[in-house]
Amino acid sequence: MIDSNIFRDQMTIRRLRLAAGLIMLSYLTLHLSMHALGNVSFEAMQWGTRIHDFVWHSVPGTVVLYGAFAIHFTLALYALYARRSFRLGAGELVRLVLGFSILPLLLHHFAAGRYVYSAFNVTRRYDAVLTVYFSFVPFWGWRQVTVLLVAWTHGCLGVHYWLRARSAYRKFAPVLLTFATLLPVLALLGIWQGTRQVLAQWQLHPEWLQLTERDGHVLDPSVNGPSWNLEVQLYWIYVVLLALVFVARTTRWLVERRRGLINIAYPGGRVVRVPVGYAVLDASRHASIPHAAICGGRGRCTTCRVRVLRGVDTLSPPSASEQALLDRLHAGPSVRLACQLRPRSDVAVLPLLPPEIGATDTPLRDAREASDIERFVAIMFVDIRKSTALVEKRLPYDVVFLLNHFFDAVAGAVVNTGGMPNQFLGDGMMAIFGIQAGPREACSQALVAAQLIHSRLADLNRTLADELPEPIAIGVGLHAGNVILGELGYRDRFVLTAIGDSVHVAARLQELTKDYGCQLVVSDIVAATAGVEMSGFPVREVNVRGRAEQLAVRIVSAINELVA
Repeated sequence: MIDSNIFRDQMTIRRLRLAAGLIMLSYLTLHLSMHALGNVSFEAMQWGTRIHDFVWHSVPGTVVLYGAFAIHFTLALYALYARRSFRLGAGELVRLVLGFSILPLLLHHFAAGRYVYSAFNVTRRYDAVLTVYFSFVPFWGWRQVTVLLVAWTHGCLGVHYWLRARSAYRKFAPVLLTFATLLPVLALLGIWQGTRQVLAQWQLHPEWLQLTERDGHVLDPSVNGPSWNLEVQLYWIYVVLLALVFVARTTRWLVERRRGLINIAYPGGRVVRVPVGYAVLDASRHASIPHAAICGGRGRCTTCRVRVLRGVDTLSPPSASEQALLDRLHAGPSVRLACQLRPRSDVAVLPLLPPEIGATDTPLRDAREASDIERFVAIMFVDIRKSTALVEKRLPYDVVFLLNHFFDAVAGAVVNTGGMPNQFLGDGMMAIFGIQAGPREACSQALVAAQLIHSRLADLNRTLADELPEPIAIGVGLHAGNVILGELGYRDRFVLTAIGDSVHVAARLQELTKDYGCQLVVSDIVAATAGVEMSGFPVREVNVRGRAEQLAVRIVSAINELVA
């Protein structure tokens, strides 16, 4: 037995609308391909028409197509009703306007096409269609071209917003963009070429044109009259449906005001009063509070997630689709998706991602999505040697300037090799490798990062030679093992970090560089996991506080001695 709650799930509704939209986009793709065959010949276009009609004018094809249209349009009206705010990005706004422009542009084509063919038993002939549209009444033809481009753009934007939060999309986006641009261009050229051939044929055989006009009832008032009346009725139905949606929105607004308002508190003391059942993301938009939402609030990307700081116990449990996304994040019970969370009493929330995050910000997004899990990573600690002598007798501004240049070189090397700078500790830094990579790759990245840090530090020393009493020297500790990745902090100050014994060991190895007078101390675990041969470096068995057994480490006097 089907759970009735599935039909109340916003993601189920959106998936149904997406499926219906993809069916109509498939229809449009075949339709444009049929037109594009006009670049070959009019006969090829007619051959394409037969294939198109076999698929979509058959009984199953007609049921699927019109069923998909009815579902998509009905759910689009519902989405218009459910939308709480029209504060949209440019792309979202364009898609919305294009979507609701399709039907009024398409109604004539339906009334003068499908309706006439079915009601008056008129045989569909492509030469007659092109003649009427681009010779008798060119306005009809240009309107049909417009609706094709509008519908195609709307569909392609829908696919883009559906896929853009997926990491694999970036690989195929250029190919999809080329296809999305090239197909309508070829279709328009095909229509032009096909129309030229048809009109040239009528000039050679005027009697054929007269026969086509007669058999197709092109100028027959007994056919055109009912067709026009149906078209006008459909326009009125469309207008009434849109008007009813806005009447329903107004009615809902009045009813919600009578039920009362709740407070949603944000960091910084900002409080937004909204009706009961208002989504948190809609509240942010309503109050012009920047809030990340790559997918536009459709519950697909998880970038709008918030941590509920107060009122967790009063919240309704997440829907099945929201829970599935939260499970992927390994999120705790206080983390919810702002686009799906509809509190019924006062709450306080903390957005977990910066509002300016975009679809291309995959390192940050992937790192955050790895939170609250146990993972094998490589930990690096970097520290400046003799930092006290380096900064003494310098003005505070000069100290900050120097450290920022140092961190720019070191953190940049970490990012370029696939790691994540995590903590800046005065004159040192901690970095994590392996948040989105396997153990072998994580350890390899850490070793490469150490070499790149050495290279960039040498460049920095040359650049600042006149500013430094002596070149900046560093000590680096590298260790690997299982840690807990989690977002730690207070209120609006949360950061993803690693917790566990491996972190303390890496910090201890960095301190050992002072005792051994070397630049790098790396555990054998890192070398073995990376598959790097380091038998040429001295090995030591060291005692690490908190560990009963000794740890084998390699002593690297100069980092440039490592082989890439």
